[in-house]
Amino acid sequence: MVSRENARPPNNDSPRHWREALFTRARMYVRWPVTVPEFNFLQMGRLLIWMHFSLLIVLLASVQKTTACSCAQAHPQTKFCESDFVVVVRVKKVLPVNDYEIAYKVKINRVFKSNPNADMALMQNLLRTPSTDSMCGVTLNVGDTYVLNGRIVSGKALISNCGLSIRWAETTTRQRKGLRQLYQQGCVCDILYTHWRRKGAVLESSGGKNCLWESTPGPQDCQERYGVCMASFSGCSWVPSVPYKNCIKEYQRKREQQRSREP
Repeated sequence: MVSRENARPPNNDSPRHWREALFTRARMYVRWPVTVPEFNFLQMGRLLIWMHFSLLIVLLASVQKTTACSCAQAHPQTKFCESDFVVVVRVKKVLPVNDYEIAYKVKINRVFKSNPNADMALMQNLLRTPSTDSMCGVTLNVGDTYVLNGRIVSGKALISNCGLSIRWAETTTRQRKGLRQLYQQGCVCDILYTHWRRKGAVLESSGGKNCLWESTPGPQDCQERYGVCMASFSGCSWVPSVPYKNCIKEYQRKREQQRSREP
């Protein structure tokens, strides 16, 4: 076996010769690491920093998407039927609760729907909601009057941006009639939000027993503002009314005009 002294490269003034001899002898010793030129470490470091930075951007984008509020499309009648309470209130004050929640101090003008637990919670005249839009919080203006729905959780009345949140002055007469009586009568029916291109397939698969709420450019706005889904012997269907028929006629007229302009 060659000793370390014998393995030492001969004295030579050439730096290149010294390095070549040193690496040649180093291969004879397992415990000697084979070094990598310094510029490789620098390039590798820059690459790792860039990879970590890119990964951080992707993760932040993913977090932003997952934390954004996302609500399934639901007709006002469906929101009415699935809620613990539906009320008309005037907003008096906004109260901070904590970092994640605020409460609206309200005056309750009318109750369209409630239950014993909701009656107790509404006596506080406080409606709680998340403090940010990304958590589906509701933004209400002090002094304005709204129709709102919500759920009772741990004795507290909670409202969400996914529920009813309409200025009372902007509700239609048909919606008000629905809130007073017709929505409740139609709670046995299902209203299916449907892409307008899939109307025929969905209607066939449901056996014609559900009301289809067609997306734009279908009559989505007409069905939302004037539609009431009621049960009959043949299934569930939109109840005809003068405002609903007029809206559908206007919708059909605009659709025909649009099609006539298409190539």
